[in-house]
Amino acid sequence: MVDIKTLLSQVDTVLFDMDGTIVNTEPLHAKAAMLVLNDLGINIDLEACIEKYYGMTDTTVLKLACPQMNDQEIEAAIVKKNQHLIEIFQTLSHSEKINYITPGFFEFINLLKFERKNTAVISASEDIVVEHTLRCFEIDRLIDLKMGRGQTQLTKPHPEPYLEGMRRLNTHSSRTLIFEDSPTGLQSAIASGATVIRIKGFAHNNHVLHTNEVENFLF
Repeated sequence: MVDIKTLLSQVDTVLFDMDGTIVNTEPLHAKAAMLVLNDLGINIDLEACIEKYYGMTDTTVLKLACPQMNDQEIEAAIVKKNQHLIEIFQTLSHSEKINYITPGFFEFINLLKFERKNTAVISASEDIVVEHTLRCFEIDRLIDLKMGRGQTQLTKPHPEPYLEGMRRLNTHSSRTLIFEDSPTGLQSAIASGATVIRIKGFAHNNHVLHTNEVENFLF
C-alpha cells in the first residue's frame, strides 16, 4: 500500500477529482439523466451502464447513448439533468449523504488543513454541479479552490484542468499530489506531471493506467 504520509511530506498542494473520488455521485447523475431522457421518450437504463460511461462528461455520454440527438438538444438535456440532480441532492438525508462520501475523506481533508496544504477540487462536471455537490455534502468550506469544466478551454483527459489548478494555487506539479478514480481522470492527472493516487472505493473497473492505488483516505 502506498505511504500517503510520506507523499504528503513532499508536497504543498493536494488536488481531488470530485465524482467517484471523494463523492460517489455517478449513480445520482445517471438517475437525473434518465429522468430527462424518459421525458423525451428515450428509454435507456444509464444506472445499469455506469461502467460503460465511467468518468465521461455528460456531453460524451449523451452523444454515445443517444446518437440521434443533436448538439443543441444535448446541451438542453444537460441543463435539465443538472436541475434534476440538484433536486435529488435536496432530498438526501444526512445519513444518506454519509454513504456517498469516500471513507476517511473528512479526516483526511482536516489533516491537510492542519498541515496548511493547498487543496482544490478539479472536476469535469459543470461548474453549477461542482458548486451544488460540494455544498450538499458539506465539502465546500474545506476546499481552497473549486473548478468545474467551465474553468478551462479543455477538459479531462487533457491535463489543462489540473495544470490550471496548480497555476491558480501558485504551485508546480513536482509539489502536487492528485487523487483520481476514472481512466479519463487518471490520464489527465498523470499527464500533468504530478504524483497521482487512484481511489478505488467506488471504482467500476480495473482497466486504468498504472499508478498508486488505495481504497479510501484512511491510513
